[in-house]
Amino acid sequence: MKFLFLSFCSILIFIGSLFASDSKLKLIPKQKTAKVLKSVAYATIRSTVMGNYSRIEEKETTYQTCSDAFPSMPGDFPCNFLDFTGTTDQVNVQSEISDGEFAEGRDPEDMNPSGKIRIKVSKEKSRNLNGNVIQLGEGDSKLSLFYHPKGQISHYLYQNTIVIFVWKPSLENPQLTHLYFVKVNADYFPEEVKEYTF
Repeated sequence: MKFLFLSFCSILIFIGSLFASDSKLKLIPKQKTAKVLKSVAYATIRSTVMGNYSRIEEKETTYQTCSDAFPSMPGDFPCNFLDFTGTTDQVNVQSEISDGEFAEGRDPEDMNPSGKIRIKVSKEKSRNLNGNVIQLGEGDSKLSLFYHPKGQISHYLYQNTIVIFVWKPSLENPQLTHLYFVKVNADYFPEEVKEYTF
């Protein structure tokens, strides 16, 4: 009987560790969404995604997937686009797991698969935010990325989801603290908000 109890506990711990990152993603109650969205200046974010950016320049660049420190990102967001230069593949996040734990027993190429992709860079700054705009992909798989004037990503749009990045200001190395996943309607008004804390 004791053996069965210990086995059951071991299975629960194993399952809990598998879904640990999912437990960091929580649904914001409806009565708190207005306060959360005000704190990230959602009105400005909405105005940027509603803008029409037709003056573009096409470029080829590298695509770098996100590490295990990130949750599953809508549209397979490339983490090297955490800044406008497209060269950042590492970012300071508040994480309980060290890079060594991620790397253990894994091929470096599996951890950081990459390839070349074509992007469209807007020659116009984003409305109200006054940062750069990049588009990746076409049609249903298109991502529209919007940046702060200093270069860190502010948010991106993928289908009916806006992902908002919250940075802790730092002169040397900005730190990513939260992500908000905002499900929107056809007019980009929020229907559901989920928060991920690093």
